[in-house]
Amino acid sequence: MTEDVITLKNQLEEKTKECNEYLELLRRTKAEFDNFRRRTQKEKETIYDDGFADAIKNILPILDNLERAVVSTDERSPLYEGVEMTLKLFKDTLTKLGVEEIPDLNEKFDPNFHNAVMHIEDENFEENIIVEVFQKGYKYKEKILRYSMVKVAN
Repeated sequence: MTEDVITLKNQLEEKTKECNEYLELLRRTKAEFDNFRRRTQKEKETIYDDGFADAIKNILPILDNLERAVVSTDERSPLYEGVEMTLKLFKDTLTKLGVEEIPDLNEKFDPNFHNAVMHIEDENFEENIIVEVFQKGYKYKEKILRYSMVKVAN
């Protein structure tokens, strides 16, 4: 009977060891799957944000042209009012979508947001202050869609 007990103990130890190996394999597989799920979710968000940003970049010239039309049209005309309403709707929609205009005029020049295309010396302004904006810049979340093209003083 002692031989049977020893054999059973050995079998039990082997099966316990085998079960522990399977449990460890299961834990590793679960951790790998959790990492895969998180990575896939992050990739999906990135792909969406990149596609959204690309689409917005392509429609920003339309916004520029609407702004130019408002500036160049007589304020009392029905055309002016129509273009102005369209421009307001366009800007409101971009704001709802999370697209922000980059602050520029009379702000301190920041190369992370602005592209200086001209520089002037003028004692009326502090150093590195934006005095004129040639093209507005926009960002979505932390991604720059388009840098502001500006003139910088001093």
